[in-house]
Amino acid sequence: MMNAGSFMQTNIDDLTERVEILYNPTTQDSAGNLIPGAEASRGECWAKVLPLSAKSAEAYNETENAILYRVIVRYRMDIQPTDRVSWRGKVLKLIAPAYDAESRKIWTVLDCKEVVENA
Repeated sequence: MMNAGSFMQTNIDDLTERVEILYNPTTQDSAGNLIPGAEASRGECWAKVLPLSAKSAEAYNETENAILYRVIVRYRMDIQPTDRVSWRGKVLKLIAPAYDAESRKIWTVLDCKEVVENA
């Protein structure tokens, strides 16, 4: 029987990776323009990190290689679409807004990508 409230059969014991949620706070100058600030942390949390796939895309004679990940954390409301996830020395960009898995306020899912430099 599946654990009530589990997403992709996730339970609290599966959160074995330490991740940090990063963002750039913005301020306004005297003209009202938004100015990005230095990188800051929303905090660290335990997560389940699942590599999903790798892809290669070509556009304008350039190739972008990316690895896609799904990061599952305990429910959080503060994650914005422009945030990033720091994990094992990698910085993962969100490719979709964070969402509440199963709409039960138990897990927040972050679909991310890591852009890999060409070798």
